[in-house]
Amino acid sequence: MQKIKVELLKVHPRNKEFFDDMEGDKWKDFVESIKTSGIIQSLLVSKDDYVVISGHQRLKAAKELGLTEVPCELKEYVDKDGITAEDWKLNDLIETNIKQRGVGNTNPMKAARCFLELERIHGVQRGGDRKSELVNSSYQSADSALWQDNNYQQKLIEESGLSKRQYMNTKKLNDLIKPLQDLVENKHLKPSIAINLAYMNQEDQWNLYNAFGESIGEIMQYKDSVEIRKELDELRKQAKQNEELRLKAEREKAEIEKQKSELEEKIKNIKPEVIEKEPDDYKELKDTLKTIKEQSEQLTKRLNELEQEKNRLDELRKKAIDEKRQALEEKARAEAEIKNIKYELEQVKQQYGLEAKKQCELADKLIEETKKVIANATSILELMDIEQLPDYKYNDFSTTLILFIDKLEKVYRSAEQKSKNGKVAFFRKRDD
Repeated sequence: MQKIKVELLKVHPRNKEFFDDMEGDKWKDFVESIKTSGIIQSLLVSKDDYVVISGHQRLKAAKELGLTEVPCELKEYVDKDGITAEDWKLNDLIETNIKQRGVGNTNPMKAARCFLELERIHGVQRGGDRKSELVNSSYQSADSALWQDNNYQQKLIEESGLSKRQYMNTKKLNDLIKPLQDLVENKHLKPSIAINLAYMNQEDQWNLYNAFGESIGEIMQYKDSVEIRKELDELRKQAKQNEELRLKAEREKAEIEKQKSELEEKIKNIKPEVIEKEPDDYKELKDTLKTIKEQSEQLTKRLNELEQEKNRLDELRKKAIDEKRQALEEKARAEAEIKNIKYELEQVKQQYGLEAKKQCELADKLIEETKKVIANATSILELMDIEQLPDYKYNDFSTTLILFIDKLEKVYRSAEQKSKNGKVAFFRKRDD
């Protein structure tokens, strides 16, 4: 390990292609950690050109903190094992990130590129790698039981922490057309939907993208992508069968046309007008030619029918996509309208809730004030040396008032009776 000046280090030109930068709180915590504890793990740097292989986030944090030097491990890269020095740099760039951070980042499209690039470097083709004998197995989808293990792929799967199915599905994202890849990378299209689209051929992908545009990720749900994929797959299957029949008919017609040309040439060379009687083979050739012409006409008609069927299936594919788009747009509009209605209802609910809350607060305040009045009245009556008010509980405001008025009436009647019994002087003093 040695300290190298930050200004001498270079970012790998393809780093952004495979990995996202940290963002938000995660980045703030990372910078704070380096500020507090320093760079604990050295950056991996190529010895010949000072290109950073591993440690781009540490280098970025160092620049942000104004550090002038960072600890680095220099590694020399050379061509070996049939792999170029540049590919070895790329291999370490991707592999070290996968080992340190699982798939290297949370961006599924960039993870897909990582897997594809590593397989390219290590010669993984059709289920094999440079060190494996399994080079003849077919490349299968993640759903297939025929998927074959191989040394490097198995190692990569284990290091990424993914299952075979997850690995193959992630890598399948590379089969998307470029606009759809961009939507996945920018998080405008869910990976689950994108994987379904990736299993479609590129013509259908372009048709879908042209129909939906960049809003495809907003209005299409996973189950919608499953349905449209099944529908298009069935139409594609019919189109394939139709194409096979068309090619077969074309071959048959070509053979018939060849026979027709040969027969016409033979008939032309016989010249029956210079002989008294037509040769038997001449009449036979003419009959055969007639039959062949009829067959050719039938095949031409069949080819026209197959061409019409091809056009019909093409139209059905476009129609299926257009109908699905219209249905999903209508669904999206309905959902948006429902969302707006719910929002408005929530606003009304909150408004009335606030008003109700204010009314309750006002009522509580009035009750408290009334209780104070009652307490004050009770204290006055006690000072008057009149019969004390008994304790009682209030169920609500109206009951309290009724009980209070009733008690006051009883106190008044009691005071009136006592005044008749000669106890008036006290009241007079109070009146003064």
